[in-house]
Formats: sequence, structure tokens, C-alpha cells
Amino acid sequence: MPVIVDYRVCDNSPACSAVRVCPRGTLTFNHKENRVEADNEKCHSCAGPCARVCPAGAIKWYKTMDELEAAKVEMESSTLSKDDLLEQRYGVRPGDPRELGPNLHHVDCSNFQSEVLESDIPVVVDFWAEWCAPCRILAPTFKSLAAKYEGKVKFGKLDTEECMEVPGEYVIMSIPTMLFFHKGQVVDQAVGALPAEAIQRKLDAIVARTSKGAN
Repeated sequence: MPVIVDYRVCDNSPACSAVRVCPRGTLTFNHKENRVEADNEKCHSCAGPCARVCPAGAIKWYKTMDELEAAKVEMESSTLSKDDLLEQRYGVRPGDPRELGPNLHHVDCSNFQSEVLESDIPVVVDFWAEWCAPCRILAPTFKSLAAKYEGKVKFGKLDTEECMEVPGEYVIMSIPTMLFFHKGQVVDQAVGALPAEAIQRKLDAIVARTSKGAN
């Protein structure tokens, strides 16, 4: 099935997961143009893992080239913004992942030890990057939960483009990734722009454990 890249939402990351899983080399990253590209002469109608792993929904595949061309025309004439399209996909309006707030702290390589590993209370760290669409989806939810859990769990945000050592140490393979720490140890993790309810379940479980003096 032929594929097309929807550049309205594509993050155009050199670490594109869709490129990595493409078995035929249909999808590649053009470093000169700094974008993901599709060569449908190499596409052999596989099960479409590229579309399934793209978190922004930028990789789309169709049964025929005629359908693809029609979709291309629609994309090119669309007036929807990237935020509009991401909101349609996730049901949440994207936010600014750089934005801090009550109980939401900037964490980097220089203060990770003191802010996270030596914290007296549990800490959840959001590993993000500015180019990452799901990171922007997670941002408002993470900020809201930070205010809700003030005094119980500390919230931190770590820019993986600014600090690469810590993500490397914890083998962060995709973003956003949230690591939950207690007494300097990772006790849970979550990957992707999860809904608030899913994150709350993890937070509540950690708070319950720590309130009972569990390690």
C-alpha cells in the first residue's frame, strides 16, 4: 500500500520511529532536506508498521495511488494547524513543554542528583524534546497533575536535547517518557502521551506505598 508523509504534523526527527521499522526502506530521513520522505517504488504493501508507530499520525497509507493523490490534495489545501490536527488525534490541545508551574521544576544534568535522586519525596520526571508532538500533548496534563500532587510527588521536566547524559543513563528510547523515582531508584515508568487517569493511577500507587514507608 502506498504511503504519504503528512508534513502538517510530522516532527521530521532523525530518530523517526516509522523510518526505523520500515522493512523495505520506503521511508528514509533526508538529512540534507531535514525531513522524512517516502519512496513508494520501494513499498511492497506490508502490514503498515510505519503508520502504527508514528505518534503524530503523520504516516498514512492507502490502497491505491489514486487515493493517495486525493489525500495529498486535501492535505495541501487544508487550513488546519498542527495543533488542530494533534487535538483531533489525542483529544487534548497541545501545550508548551517548556512551560513550568506550581510543583513543576526544570531538571537538567547539573541538578538531577539533588532534585531527583536526593529528593525526600517521590519524583516523576518527564523526558521531552521541543520537536516531539506527543511531548506537547502531554505538557498540559503533566502541568495540571503537578499542581494537584504538590507536597506528595515532585514533578520535573528534562529536555533531552539540552541534557543527553541522563536519558542515556536510563536508556530512554522514545519520548515522552516519564520515570517515577523514590529514594533515588526508578520504581515505575510510562511512555507516550498518556491520559491523566493513567498517570494518576501510577502516582496514587506510589503515594500509597511511600505513605506506608515502603521502599
